[in-house]
Amino acid sequence: MAKKWRKRYVVAAVEAEYGTPPTDMTGATILEVVSMDGGNPYAGNTVDRERMRPTLGAFEQVNTSPYVERGFRVPLSGQGTKGTAPAYGILLRACGYAETINADSGTESVVYEPASEGHESVTLWWIEDDQMQRIPGARGTFTVGADSQGLPYLEFSFTGLYEKTAAGGDASLATQGVQAKELPINKQNTVASVDGYAACISSLSFDAGNTVEYRNLINCESVQITDRAITGSTNLEAPDLAAQDYFAKVESHKGVTLVPLTLTHGAAEGNIVEIASQNVQLSSISPTDNQGIMHYDIGLRFLPTGGNDNDITLTFK
Repeated sequence: MAKKWRKRYVVAAVEAEYGTPPTDMTGATILEVVSMDGGNPYAGNTVDRERMRPTLGAFEQVNTSPYVERGFRVPLSGQGTKGTAPAYGILLRACGYAETINADSGTESVVYEPASEGHESVTLWWIEDDQMQRIPGARGTFTVGADSQGLPYLEFSFTGLYEKTAAGGDASLATQGVQAKELPINKQNTVASVDGYAACISSLSFDAGNTVEYRNLINCESVQITDRAITGSTNLEAPDLAAQDYFAKVESHKGVTLVPLTLTHGAAEGNIVEIASQNVQLSSISPTDNQGIMHYDIGLRFLPTGGNDNDITLTFK
């Protein structure tokens, strides 16, 4: 029977012990996923099994260290209840972000900040019309996209330990993740500033920039996050130099200037998302045309300072 491309979804659960998947999907979360890429259900390093012989031709190829690569997109929105983590919060934790829940009445929030140690992992169940691949020990990275007049999203890329795709895919023991509806990026829903200046912004994005390494050694197999370098870009309407001189902020030959950046999206409690950093270097600037109006493409580097993991914060409130 033909397998339908639309009948695909992802289930996830945080692992209590790295690489040890839950026995079933009890307590796992069915994620609200916008799209899933094909990915690579059988990635790995390969070598040819070479032999000297009297004829030409190819050799057998052996996968010496199979692993899995999968990617998917989720809507950038809150859970709907203030102080409750979004359903995809477990994915942020598996991308090296520490979760802090503030339950104080009136100021409830959930904050995600990058961490250099103690990275969690998830088991993913990748389900495609009655076929399923379980992916334990998964860690990853992600990007955030916010384009004006579009819907904001997070795009995750995960690497996990290999298990063969098998028949099945019953997620009846899992729970559908509760997620508020994402709102379009526009003047009505979104406020942002770069270096304290509220420019007319066409787009803002950032890349968590995790270095994700699969390791297969004698006695050891794992996926590790070994480094990060958060970068991004924004496209904004060129301001008068008297109001904001971004050219001066990009200059680094006499010293680097770090500026604050914030984006707040949504106004209803439970569906407010704030992305913020106090330590952003404007790394490049390039004029572009946007509907006949001069815009600048500006490169962004989100930096930790003072020995802290304070490159960026994602706050849901």
